This record gives sequence, C-alpha cells and structure tokens, in this order.
Amino acid sequence: MLFGQSVFQSVVERLKQEKEERDESLDQRPPAGHRIAGFSSGFVIDTHSEAPPEKNGNLDAYFAFLAEPAPPPGPTPQPEPEAMPAHLEKTSLADVSAELAIQDTDTAATLAEKRRAFARLNHPDRVKPQFRHNATQRMTAANLLIDQAIRMLRTREHFR
Repeated sequence: MLFGQSVFQSVVERLKQEKEERDESLDQRPPAGHRIAGFSSGFVIDTHSEAPPEKNGNLDAYFAFLAEPAPPPGPTPQPEPEAMPAHLEKTSLADVSAELAIQDTDTAATLAEKRRAFARLNHPDRVKPQFRHNATQRMTAANLLIDQAIRMLRTREHFR
C-alpha cells in the first residue's frame, strides 16, 4: 500500500490524472485538421489552410494513384474456339466398333474393361461442353455394342 492506498487504487488515480492533463492540453491546441482513419499524417486534410480544397497536393496525389487506367482502344480480340479432338469427330457405329475391337474371345470382364477405358476418354462429363453432343453419341454407340456383345456371350454360354 502506498500512502494509505492499494496498488490498484493508486494506478486508477494516476490514470485519471493523466487523462485530465491530456484533456486540458487538447483544449488549448487548435485542431490540426481531419485525419482519415488508417492513413499516416501524409494524408491529413488541412481544414485551416488558405488554399482551396482542390489544391491539397497529398490528397490529389492519393486520388490520382487510385484512378483506374484507361481501357485499351479498339475491340478486345476474342479467343479462337478450341478445336474438337479427332477421336470425338468419329461418331458412327462402325468407327466406334473399330475402336473397341470387340472379338469373339472377349469375356464379360474384358468387355467391362473396354467399356471403362472407352468411358475414360469419351464420357460427356469429361469433355468440354461444346463437345458433349459428340461424346454422348460415341458413348451411346459403345454401350450399345458392348451390351450386344455381352448378350451374345450369355447366349453362347447358355447353349453350351
């Protein structure tokens, strides 16, 4: 205890005294200007200056820095459309059949593997939107051919 007060009480009294001293000193000084929150003193707007507001160099420099550059003259070039991959252009049943190369010796497992491998390259969800129509046609043809081969395989096994 200092002079009959606890440490906490003496700290509170000292803070009150410092606040009163600060308030008195602020009352005696004229305000320097308005500050923009978050900026250094280089961006103080001087409201007591004799110069008109548009002559405030620091503020003008700041706003000039923020100005967006002018857009380039003329129309902006459009990117060229992407070319369709060569394998997606072949949508006929004969082309897909030749690509799958289904043989009499294929089993259900090999046909399932061929279906998965074909889908990895040709599934409509795996190609760009502008090529989905062709990919859908190719997948439809491949599924038709593989399903037909599986039916024929079951028929052969049934008659053995």
